[in-house]
Amino acid sequence: MAISVPDRRPPDPTGPRAQGRAGRLRRLVGLANPVTDRVRLLSLVEQALLSLANFLGLLLLARHFRTTEFGMFSFAYLSLMLIVNVQRSLVVVPFIIHAAETDQLAREGRLWRKLNMLVTVGCTAILGMASGLTAAVGGPGWLALAWLAAAIFVPASFVYEFFRRWAIQRHEYRRTVAAAGSYLVLFGSGTLIAVHLHSLPAAVAAFFAANAGAALMCRPRPMAELPGPGFRAFLDDVAHFLGWSLLSNLAYNGYYYLPPLILGGLAGPLPVAVFQAMRNFSQPLNMLGTAVDNFDKPRAARAMVRHGVDGMWRQLLRTTGAMAVLGTPYMLVLVFFGHELIDLVYAQKYGDHVVVLHLWVLWHVLSMTAYPLETGLFVTRRPNLLFRGRIVAAAIGIATTAALATSLGVVGAMLGLISGTAVSAIVAFHYLRRVRREADAERATPDDGATERVRG
Repeated sequence: MAISVPDRRPPDPTGPRAQGRAGRLRRLVGLANPVTDRVRLLSLVEQALLSLANFLGLLLLARHFRTTEFGMFSFAYLSLMLIVNVQRSLVVVPFIIHAAETDQLAREGRLWRKLNMLVTVGCTAILGMASGLTAAVGGPGWLALAWLAAAIFVPASFVYEFFRRWAIQRHEYRRTVAAAGSYLVLFGSGTLIAVHLHSLPAAVAAFFAANAGAALMCRPRPMAELPGPGFRAFLDDVAHFLGWSLLSNLAYNGYYYLPPLILGGLAGPLPVAVFQAMRNFSQPLNMLGTAVDNFDKPRAARAMVRHGVDGMWRQLLRTTGAMAVLGTPYMLVLVFFGHELIDLVYAQKYGDHVVVLHLWVLWHVLSMTAYPLETGLFVTRRPNLLFRGRIVAAAIGIATTAALATSLGVVGAMLGLISGTAVSAIVAFHYLRRVRREADAERATPDDGATERVRG
């Protein structure tokens, strides 16, 4: 009688299961290794230059100016970041999605330029009026000056952001890298001059000049235009998307940019300086997120056009995997060596705020989780669903900040930021699952009403 002996040979490393695992690993590592992709490499280089410029510039200001002065500059900077989301919602994100293909850009590029100009003028006026009104009613002088500085920042910053997005749409990544290099040189040298003169207006001028110089470096090249709609017809076509996109981004501001501004209103510029000083350590992670967003949101939009919701979802999951692989080592450094980094970078000027730094790491973990969910709702053109989640998140974030900022200071503002981001991610997950189920139902029953069900 033959005895069956189990085969204990090691698995064949060339077998189909091993090849499947290796293929998945190669796809993930390939995504996380920019050398294998010239586009990703150039995008990461661009964002590295921009993040280095902002990190060094803000570091010099934090070290060499009084804390209240740096707090005032930080309030202006954060006010700009808040109003930038208006441009992002009305121009940048819709432009990425609606002009993803070259023929769309040729037909509607001039219309997007005009829309960006109108949004730039409007946002500059809003901040200018906020400054004037604060001064007129006898509000804090530092607050009026901070909003005036933010109004000065807007025109060059908005033009630069639109021009670089245009260059990205046309795959002119070398020009965006050159513009980022110009930004680094201008902001770095201008900040050194401001430190030498100990002049905050010189620092404001340096930031403006850096954005203006970078905008000139990546201004759009002439391209053949195709016949397209008039401006009014164009606005009618995108109005629904723009409206919900604006509302969802304003809600996002409620739990991301409003907490430090509420903190400043309640406690003055000093805690805002601490908030920004600790936020400065997250520049590499912000660089990573923006670099990935530069090339993967357009790719997700094209995947949606060509392969539907499932193709878009696969693209976004690969993106999230790459962000986790690239970002985790730096976050571990911040967790385990945060105290030493704070002392090294700021020469013990800001005391021991390592808890705030650790809370920033937690926020970035939540942000990486939320990225594919919220981007998926944008790319599937469902910003109305994104708004529903974000408005709940904004209410929770603002309420948390208002309740805790007076007693906990910067930690209270960070808890408002974190709670809002967590709620937004949870709700976005729920809605994106619904969108995917609707898309599956449309494929299963391709009737005339399916499109209407998906668009809701």
